[in-house]
Amino acid sequence: MLKAAGSALVLAASFLYGWRLRAELAEHVRQLVAMKEMFLMLWGEISYARTPLKEAFLQIASQGKEPFASFLKKAAAGIEDSGEGMGRLWGELVEEEAGNFLFTEEELGLLKRAGENFGYLDSRMQLKNLELYIGQAETMIQRAQEELKDRQRIYGTLSLMCGLFLVILLV
Repeated sequence: MLKAAGSALVLAASFLYGWRLRAELAEHVRQLVAMKEMFLMLWGEISYARTPLKEAFLQIASQGKEPFASFLKKAAAGIEDSGEGMGRLWGELVEEEAGNFLFTEEELGLLKRAGENFGYLDSRMQLKNLELYIGQAETMIQRAQEELKDRQRIYGTLSLMCGLFLVILLV
C-alpha cells in the first residue's frame, strides 16, 4: 500500500515537472510574440501618431501586456529621471529586467539593440530600425514555434519515463 502511494506520488511529480517545462516553453513563445507586438506598436506610434518616446512607451504600457508593460513604464520613468541617452538607459533596463523574460541571450540582445537608437536618430531611421527588429523577431518566433512542438512532446514523454524509471528502481 505504501509503495503504491509512493509510486503514485513519484509519477505525479514527474508529470507535473514535465507540464511546468512545457508551460515555460509556451510562455517563451508568447513573450517573443509580445516583443514583436511591442515593436509594431512603437512603429505605429512613431510613424502615424508622431508620439514622443515617453508618451509612446506609456501608451503601449497601458495595454497591460506583461512583462513589457512594466518594462516600458520603467523606461518612460527613466526618460525624465535620467540625463543619459535613451540607448544607454534602455540597455541598462534590459539588463536589470532580464530575469523577467524567458529569452535566450540572442533574444535579449535583440531587445537591447532595439533601444540603442531611440531618441537620437530621426524618426525615419528609427522606423527603419524597428522594421529590421520586427523581421528578426518574426524569425525568432518561427524558430521557437517549430521547437515548441518537438520539445513539448519530448519533455512530456521524458518526464513520465523518468518517473516510471524511478518507480521501478524504488519498488
